[in-house]
Amino acid sequence: MKLIHKLVLSLLLAPAVLPLAAQADEPGHHGAYLHALADLHVARWLIDHRPGDNWVMGRSEQIALAEIDAATREITQLGMDVGKDVYREEQPDARPERRGRLHDAVEALERARNDVGQREDDPRVFGLQQHAMQRIEAAKHATENAIRDAGY
Repeated sequence: MKLIHKLVLSLLLAPAVLPLAAQADEPGHHGAYLHALADLHVARWLIDHRPGDNWVMGRSEQIALAEIDAATREITQLGMDVGKDVYREEQPDARPERRGRLHDAVEALERARNDVGQREDDPRVFGLQQHAMQRIEAAKHATENAIRDAGY
């Protein structure tokens, strides 16, 4: 009789426990990669768009954009390699503080680097993760050089 009680009790509790187990690792979602991609898009836009018609993009800004594009491709590949849905839209972590577009871009790049640098459980993608962080760091340095070139 006790075995039947235990079986009935476990059958009654199963619907309550299953949703909790399903949320343990949401398939196709990796918030850090999604946040990093969103922050990279923000940084790219901040560097690429400047008000006024007579602005010529400097070499440092061109380097930063190329590194951001490369990092975006690598993070997208990294997410796909670990089976995550990197095409899901996510809000960026970066919140512009209106100090200037290049300063805000540096902040967005720092947040993206922190997101990508979170611990990864899949050792197969460690090299790609490190390379993406190096690309983001190179973009950050190029943006800082652009700030110095502009005299800010």
